[in-house]
Amino acid sequence: MPDVLLLLSQIAGILVAARLVGRAVAVFGQPRVVGEMLAGIMLGPSLLGWAAPDLFHALFPPVSLGFLSALSQIGLVFFMFLVGLELDLKLLRGQTRAAVITSHASIILPFFLGACLALFLYPRLSDDSVSFTGFALFLGAAMSVTAFPVLARMLTEHGMLKTRLGSVTIAAAAVDDVTAWCILAVVIVVVRTAEAPVSLPVMLAGRCSMWWRC
Repeated sequence: MPDVLLLLSQIAGILVAARLVGRAVAVFGQPRVVGEMLAGIMLGPSLLGWAAPDLFHALFPPVSLGFLSALSQIGLVFFMFLVGLELDLKLLRGQTRAAVITSHASIILPFFLGACLALFLYPRLSDDSVSFTGFALFLGAAMSVTAFPVLARMLTEHGMLKTRLGSVTIAAAAVDDVTAWCILAVVIVVVRTAEAPVSLPVMLAGRCSMWWRC
């Protein structure tokens, strides 16, 4: 069972830090969500854990992080549910093609740059147990993923979620994430194929036959 008092202290500390830093960055014309992310970094081991390790371990002991993470995921689900309630699908009529094209155009350059970055990072962060192709694909996919909740938070903060531009932006981000997850699935298949005794076509044929039987 979680320590209720500790959990409430964590929530209070996070809310206060997020509100203060969010207001601070808003003075410089930045979205408050940027300040909220900075507050998370400040409360983590990068700053609080380095400047005041005793306070950090007292406020965020490792045994309590599982409950805090689960609560944060529930909050994220509720937030995205509210975003979905406010999204007017009528504004997307005739804009589907624009959303798809915009999404794929926004993926190409980050994916290419991530794959190029693999040329520099692969000899430093990986070894022969991971193929360069899988490493490059994974890095490209990681660079292509859109921070969907952050984008939704920005649009909500600026009152753009119920506009046509905001609806197309959300739709493009959704297509972006789906495409990135598909790329990640391909990466997993490539990596597992490199470790398996069968070739990629044989593995795909086996998967397709299993789905067909189901």
